[in-house]
Formats: sequence, structure tokens, C-alpha cells
Amino acid sequence: MGFWGGMFGSAKREQGEREQFGAQALAMVRAQSAVAAADFDAEQFEIHYATHSGIRGRIDLTTAFRRCSKVSPREAAHILFEFVTLGPELGGTEETATGWDAVAPNLRPLIRPAGELAVRVEGMRAGDHMLWRPILPCLMESIVLDLPTSMQRVHPTMLADWGVDAATVFAAARANMLTYAHDTVARYDPNAKDGILHIPDTSGDRYAGSLPLVDGWLAGIGAKAGARPIVFVAENVGVLVGAEYSERHVQYLVNAARELFDNAVRQVSPVPYTLDATGRLTPYQVPRNHLAWQEIRSAEATLAANVYGQQYETLRAELDEGTLDDYAAKLLHARKPDGIETTITPWTDTVPTLLPRAHNVTLTNPTTGATFGVPWETLAAAIDLHPVEGLYPTRYRVEHHPAEPVMSTLRARAKMI
Repeated sequence: MGFWGGMFGSAKREQGEREQFGAQALAMVRAQSAVAAADFDAEQFEIHYATHSGIRGRIDLTTAFRRCSKVSPREAAHILFEFVTLGPELGGTEETATGWDAVAPNLRPLIRPAGELAVRVEGMRAGDHMLWRPILPCLMESIVLDLPTSMQRVHPTMLADWGVDAATVFAAARANMLTYAHDTVARYDPNAKDGILHIPDTSGDRYAGSLPLVDGWLAGIGAKAGARPIVFVAENVGVLVGAEYSERHVQYLVNAARELFDNAVRQVSPVPYTLDATGRLTPYQVPRNHLAWQEIRSAEATLAANVYGQQYETLRAELDEGTLDDYAAKLLHARKPDGIETTITPWTDTVPTLLPRAHNVTLTNPTTGATFGVPWETLAAAIDLHPVEGLYPTRYRVEHHPAEPVMSTLRARAKMI
């Protein structure tokens, strides 16, 4: 059966269907005279492109894929062609007004894994071509223009044309979510479905996954629940929110979110989030004897491994090309004999290394091969660790192991947590 002839169907075939869809979209993008180069990122389900005029961008195919699944093959071909046809200026599917008053109402925030910053387009990191800021460990907030048929990343150079700074753009994008945020809080019933609200937002048109960024939204959920709120952004569409009614209920929430994350087409984070004392979004943390501690630890380790893994691939490629001098250490995701999941990163003496933030660091003498591991906090208390500028998630540059008195102390405190 041809690509447009009944390609959409069972869940078993979805990955193959998405790859075919991406290949067709890539062919349409490359056929455009304005395009100098383009590639399909199957994992992110995006087309990365560069124009002859120097504009770089990417096209998220998720919305087009869903729309094409509901129409005839002929209509699907037309939708995809319109969706990926670049506009004359900014690479959208329609001409886009460029003045601040025109674009401000169309701005929306997104929560995404920070590993996307390291994705390379024509040898350059995608993070250099989008407006973003750190929002949570291993997560970033970026800004898009919500256009009638597509979603366009905001490039940092656009701010000069608009005459505004980054803070203004982020504030406007969040403000555009306020009405929807108020509506969802009003709809939330803490007495229904165990006090859980799941907004799947499968079309992505409502940007439900961005609701945790809106000031007052999560606090409003908590006020109605009468308990500390907990929210998950497991996938690139939708949001799951509940409250801290009991340890057992928290465990149920974490497991429900993990199922969403594991089955997501595009994963974001399985980690639970809540509000700190100042009302800021923060990871939800519990003591080690909490019923949900092991599941939360697994979620944190999984997110870190995924995000640092993407970053590692880019840094390793840059090292191989000679554009980076330091070795980037891998973040290893492991399960200890007691069943607890953890993360580990290696530091070999004398090797200039960019360490990711891990639960444990192993220190190796290259001459003797002797190796031992210590918790990150133990290492950080013994030596000064300084973050490398320009990298997120954060890495720390190290080279020579500390002097013997410090090493002796570290060896005495060796353990893996």
C-alpha cells in the first residue's frame, strides 16, 4: 500500500508510519528553492532546515501528522505540502506579521527537555537558534509563535526587530495562557477521579503542557484540592495534575505519569513538580523512607540520562571534529543490587573532562586502574566544581584528581548512593 494509501492505522505500525511521513515531508522541504539543506530528526519528529539566506529553523511534524490521519490521502498530501512550505521570510506556512503588536498575542511558552538544545542543524547547535531559558533541572522553557497551521520557534534575532527584550517575550507568552489557565482551574474538581486532572490535548493546539508555567495556575489547583499540588509534563502534549493527599496517592500519581511518559511519542519528563515556598515551580522531593521515593528517584535518573545523553552525542561529535578540546563524560543510568536506580559519571585522572551532574562520580587512576566512587555531594564538598559557561544541562570541567590528602578523604568516604 502506498504512503498516502491507508498508512495510518494500528499502533504497531506507528513508528514506521512516522518515518515514512518524515521522509515525505523532508522531500517536500528539500524541493523548495529557498532551502540550502534539510534533515529529518526521527527521534524529535522534526525537519531541521537552513535557507540560502542564512535562516535556520525546524518544523515540528506532530500536528501535521495528526491532521493528516483524519483525512483522505489526497487531502493529507495537500495538508503536508502546505504545512512544510516555507514562507518568504521566517519559514512559516503563511506570511507572518513581524511587528511586536502583531506577534505578541501569538506567542506561547513550551516546556521541553534541554537535550534539544544540543541537536545540531548544519553543524550548529539548535540552542543557538531559539529563544530559551532554564526552567527546571534538565528542562528548558522556549517560545514559539502559534500560527494557523504551524508552530514556529522564536529566534533570538527576532527580538531586535520587535524592539523588546527576552523577559518581555517570556512574560507575554505566559500571559497569553492566562484565560485557558483560569478555565482549567475552574473545571478542576478535587472530588472527581481521585482529585486528578489529566488534559491530554492530543492536538497540541491548547498548549496544556505549558500550564505549569502560568503564575497562579498550580497554586489554584492546590487551593481547590486543599493539599500541596503535584504536576507532570510527561509528554510534549497534555498535562497531569493532582495533589499530595497521601503517600500512597503520590505513588499512584508518579506511576500514572510514568506510564504516560513511557508510552509518549515525544517524551518530556516523568518527574513530579510542585511549588516552593515562594511559589516557584520546583521538583517534588520526598525523604528516602517515602512510599514514592524509589519511583521518583527512577524518574529523575531517567530524565537526566535522556537529556545528558543527547548533549553527550553533540559534544562527542564536536570533540571528534576538533571544535571542542575537552572530553565529555557520559552519564550512566544504572540499577544497584538493592533495586535503586542511580546515575554515575567517570573522571579519569589527567584527562580534561566535562562532568555531568550525577548521583555518583567514579575516580580512576589511569596508571594502576584503581577506581572508587563517591556521591556527588561528597566530591563537591571536597573540591571546587565550577560550571562550564554555555552548556545546559550543566557540566563541570575537571582534569587532575585532587592532591593525596583529599583523595585519601574521598576514598574513606567511598560509596555509591
